Formats: sequence, structure tokens, C-alpha cells
Amino acid sequence: MNDMSDGQQVEGALVAESGMVATLNRAEIDQQIATAKRYPRSVTTFIRRATELVCLNESIAQQCIYALPRDGKVIEGPSARMAEVIMNAWGNCRAGARVVNDTGEFITAQGVFHDLEQNTAITYEVQRRITGKSGKRFSADMIGVTGNAASSIALRNAILKGVPKAYWEGIYKKARAIVAGDIKTLANKRADALKEFVIYGVTEAQILAKLH
Repeated sequence: MNDMSDGQQVEGALVAESGMVATLNRAEIDQQIATAKRYPRSVTTFIRRATELVCLNESIAQQCIYALPRDGKVIEGPSARMAEVIMNAWGNCRAGARVVNDTGEFITAQGVFHDLEQNTAITYEVQRRITGKSGKRFSADMIGVTGNAASSIALRNAILKGVPKAYWEGIYKKARAIVAGDIKTLANKRADALKEFVIYGVTEAQILAKLH
């Protein structure tokens, strides 16, 4: 006669299933590490591939850079798109991000980057407020948007910490050079900027008056 309750049976089954999933995950990662060791990356190939992607066109180069105004200054750095390029070209790695905590006022997103070849892992967390000035919690949709943004930043930071800066700094500088252009492209960039303002009803005369 089995005197074990249904609750105990279900709990035991869940524990066994959880242990099986963990074992399968470990086996999968071990296999990926073994494969990475068998087919090591080439830094030369990484630099070439990442440079080709970043310099594909001016639009891609622009997306690889973020710029945020802060206290009268502009903070600039490699963007989430740049991190995607680096991860793709680096190879032999795993990465992901998710929201891991919600305190009611803040959510915390965690980004993880695992270099399978070196068997090193980086975890990076980003916290974002999900309440307004009045203390009211954001709507479910806005919390989702905030969570996605925090996850994107956490993933970017984990990748950029996981792949040594010495390998990708030069690639980032090439993206900046494309966006900055040279004296030959300055006139075209100025004309394009003026066209964008015209869409919103701002004339060239108004822009020049403001600048002066």
C-alpha cells in the first residue's frame, strides 16, 4: 500500500524533472564547450568580420553608436547593435538577458555572456525605475518596454565586458569615422539634415537664425 500523498508525489516528480533539465542543460553546455575547443576562433577573422559588418554602410555605423545628453554634455559609446556585431563575429559564445527581479518600484534585468572557448562568463545587471514622479506604477505595457530596454542594456554591457576591449575598440573607432565623415561628405550631411528639418516645418533660415 502506498501511503504517500498526492502532494508529495507531485513535488517529487517536479524535483526529479527539474534535476533532469539541469543535467540536460549541463550536458548541452559541456558539448558546446568541447566543440568550441575543437574549432577555436581566429582573432584576425573576428576583426575582419566585425569590421565588414560595422562598415557595411553609414546607417549600420550610426546604429553602432549611442549618444545621450547628460548635464550639458553628450555621453557616447558602443550601442546594443555594436554588441550584437561583436558577439556574432566573436563566435563560440552564448549570451542572453532577462528581467530577474521586480520590487514594485524597480525592475532588474540581467545580461549574461559565456565565452565557451575560454569557459569564462560575465553577468551584468541593470536596474530601472517603473514608477512615475507620483509613485504610481507604470502600466503593464510600459513595464514591458522598460524591461526590454533594461535587458538590452544589460546584454550589451555583458558582451562588451566579455569580449576584451582591446579586440573591438579599433572597430568602434572605424564606425565613428564613417559617421563623422570627412570634408567631402560634410556638405551632403548638412543638406540631408536640412531636409529632415523641413519635414517638421522648420526652414533653413530659422535654423541659421538659431545657430547665430
